[in-house]
Amino acid sequence: MLVLTLGACGSGGGKSVDTANYTCGQFKKSLATKGDNSSGNFINELRKQANLGGTETQERRTISLGIIFACRGKPDSTKPAKQAVVYSKQIAAGKFKLPGKPPAKKKSNK
Repeated sequence: MLVLTLGACGSGGGKSVDTANYTCGQFKKSLATKGDNSSGNFINELRKQANLGGTETQERRTISLGIIFACRGKPDSTKPAKQAVVYSKQIAAGKFKLPGKPPAKKKSNK
């Protein structure tokens, strides 16, 4: 998935996306759709917001990982922008801890 994500970043002058309302479902769909560069535009917009201070390529990779981790295991309606920026800053600082699985529900013994 990361390879596809980074490949989508080459959309130079594409349409701007509303990062606050862009969902994980839209991100995944864009990656799977030829000619849809909204995922790349989303990555670029978040990269500008996060201001990570690395090279453009490093920032794109870091933001891509942040989005992937923010969307992992979540419904398609999740809006990952804020969490992706937080994860990206943690990754860039070397302080990121991979989020664990949610605890399993206890089964009733009744």
